[in-house]
Amino acid sequence: MPVEPVPCVPGGGGEPPPSCCAPSIASTPLCLDDGTTILLVLRSACACDGAAPAPPEVVGWIDPATGTFTEGQAPAGAGPCGADDCASVSLLRLCDQTPDGDCVPFLRHLVHDCEGTVTTSTDTALDGTTPYTPTGTAGDCDDCPCGPCTKVLPLCDYLGPGPTPVVPFLRHLVYDCTSGAVLEQTDTLTDGSTPYTPVGEIANCGECRPTPMCAQLLGLSGPELWSMPEGTESLAVTVACGPVTLTDCAGNTTTVNECGATFSWAAPPGDCQPGQLCTPFTVDVPEGSAVYLNLLAPCDLGDVS
Repeated sequence: MPVEPVPCVPGGGGEPPPSCCAPSIASTPLCLDDGTTILLVLRSACACDGAAPAPPEVVGWIDPATGTFTEGQAPAGAGPCGADDCASVSLLRLCDQTPDGDCVPFLRHLVHDCEGTVTTSTDTALDGTTPYTPTGTAGDCDDCPCGPCTKVLPLCDYLGPGPTPVVPFLRHLVYDCTSGAVLEQTDTLTDGSTPYTPVGEIANCGECRPTPMCAQLLGLSGPELWSMPEGTESLAVTVACGPVTLTDCAGNTTTVNECGATFSWAAPPGDCQPGQLCTPFTVDVPEGSAVYLNLLAPCDLGDVS
């Protein structure tokens, strides 16, 4: 007896969930000693990743005359129907379009005689056992009206030009599942309930948003001791008139006497952020000397002279 997975409930909107481990229901006729027919209800085990389903297990049986479900094995004496009792069962998945506008899926068990005529039928919930009574129009689930769909988008509110400060939040959308038009939009913090109003640039979280960098050109004349600011990505030093003493972050000291000599350093970027030269780095310009500095540093540092 083939076992088919129960399809997803229609009309709920949004993306359909995966069908992995969807239970499946089947019913088959058995005949009692007096010739009456009952429906044996079987449920299959979960089957994931394309694996073959396990053999179905008996859940109980239904009296098609009354729709009553009895849990457990079939009554004693029940067995396959003979040539004179050639009843068969078909299982339909239908939807009840209720007066309230809901679309409730259910199962209809149809008992056929030898000529294929339906003799009795009974309705159950999708578990195949719980009795169900339609309150509206029963029909094909594909005819159910398409109601509003919902979606929750995780976004970030970037308050500055760079990656920080940033506020993660959730955008709740209600949209027409046919046209895709947004019907309602609300924003909350990540707890899903506290209202939030974005004030900066809205974008996906974790976007590559490097710190803005600005170039600055400085002319220094001595006496002056200049210290390179934190976050500087590149620095070029041109000695206009020596001597000038350069001291790097490792404490190495170089005195340049030649006028017109130029030195430059640049740090490679990493993790979507500008590179940073190590500090401290100082330029000592004594009286009578002069130097030009060309550096690329974060724009929010302001004047670094």
